Amino acid sequence: MASGEDSLDDHNSMASGEDISTYFTGTHEVQECLEGQGEVDLHTDLASCKKNPGHINFVPVNELSVEHFLSGYHDNDVYDLTKAIADLTVRIAVKLTSPERPEFVPGTKVPYPCYNTRGQNPLRTGTGRVNWVIKYTEGMDHPYWTYRTCPCPECDHSDTPSKVWWRVDVLTARHVVFDSSEARQSSCRLWFDDDKSPVVKIYGWKVGVSDTEGDLCGLYCVTHDVDVADKLEEMVRRFSGLRDKVKDKYKSRRAVDKLTIIVSHPHGCSKQVSVGHWVDRQEVDGWIRYTYTTATCPGSSGAVVYRLGCGGSHHPHSGANSGGLNYSGVWMDL
Repeated sequence: MASGEDSLDDHNSMASGEDISTYFTGTHEVQECLEGQGEVDLHTDLASCKKNPGHINFVPVNELSVEHFLSGYHDNDVYDLTKAIADLTVRIAVKLTSPERPEFVPGTKVPYPCYNTRGQNPLRTGTGRVNWVIKYTEGMDHPYWTYRTCPCPECDHSDTPSKVWWRVDVLTARHVVFDSSEARQSSCRLWFDDDKSPVVKIYGWKVGVSDTEGDLCGLYCVTHDVDVADKLEEMVRRFSGLRDKVKDKYKSRRAVDKLTIIVSHPHGCSKQVSVGHWVDRQEVDGWIRYTYTTATCPGSSGAVVYRLGCGGSHHPHSGANSGGLNYSGVWMDL
């Protein structure tokens, strides 16, 4: 696949001869709960965090202001875009570990996340971002499948399942949701901005596009709640417009501070924003991945890494390497 319309001159690349594997392998950042633990235990993990004690580099989304961005970017458009990203950011909870998970990260001897709990059902959490919303109706033809009614858990056990429903595509990392067996045991909590946020969920259904080596996953979720679907569709439209506006505004400056923004759910708790810069770039067969200073924690896996001045910035956060940098999964540079 092509890496995008732009020259690579405005990007750093890995120095010749460096061991690339040390940059893009390390500790993955799902939030894993011990057997018997649940969501009530996540605040305990937040308080005892060793990676970012005190979480001083995270800003609760409801407290975000233009002053939280780097000098030179105190801009309402950047702020509005970040809030639009936050609106589409979801907390993913998964209650099954697929027996199909590999023992090692492909091409390495690094243990693959959750391999030791294959076939078991401990809770883990990660992050994702809604990318698309598609309406389905009874008997609607589709090139891969035809479903007459909504396949969500509620409808699956109902005598009157909904005949109108929506597929919600969520971008995340593959080590968060590995395959469709895990997808069916997953849910995405929407608009979890603080501890008082109402609980609104959509439910995992299938895994679409995925790449184990690149740590990329398209999670298909479903809902038959028209209000939820309408709200998400409007948020996707708003994000798309702001993304294009900010890209045009900052494209010529994207290599100056290399600003990166991540909205995630550290430790499975409420939504946080972190701001930093990207450091290195790797290209493999047209796919690109990055390292960056932007703060993350367990639970941040799968959060989309937005690079200011770029269009299709869909790289999922993957983990933290031994050099103190965080690294992404793959996407194209657009």
